[in-house]
Amino acid sequence: MHSLDEFKAVVGDLISFLEEFNQIEREKLDAVQRNLVTFVEEAMKKEQAGILKLRGLDKKRESIQKDLGWEGMSFQQILSQVNDVDREELGPMFDKLTDSLHQFNDSRDSAQKALEINLHHINALLAKKTAEENKAYNSKGNAQKPKKATRHFTDTKI
Repeated sequence: MHSLDEFKAVVGDLISFLEEFNQIEREKLDAVQRNLVTFVEEAMKKEQAGILKLRGLDKKRESIQKDLGWEGMSFQQILSQVNDVDREELGPMFDKLTDSLHQFNDSRDSAQKALEINLHHINALLAKKTAEENKAYNSKGNAQKPKKATRHFTDTKI
């Protein structure tokens, strides 16, 4: 059986985790904006590990809530179930958790949009390059010789 102190501890752990995770998202956004691909990849690896940790913390919170008789309850509903002393302690914790979650979601959305924009630019450059390589006329309007097809190993006679 879990205690209220364990519930408070896991909520505190969630707050700390979200603040750390938010920092990773801000670093990823900065790396995306500066086109630092290796830093983006590193941030994404940290993000994947963080998601697993978040799932573990959330499962622990759900288990404690269930043991305390609060299964499926919102934080506001939990506040209505506790005494005044615990409500004064839990209320600010729930507010901080909500704020941390909103900040994290905002950072994650910004990083995702920046990644999508960069990918769009890369795709546009690739499409332009491919079109230039395959066009029959140069920029002056003169016909270009078609590029010689590369030989395939099956073209070789033995």
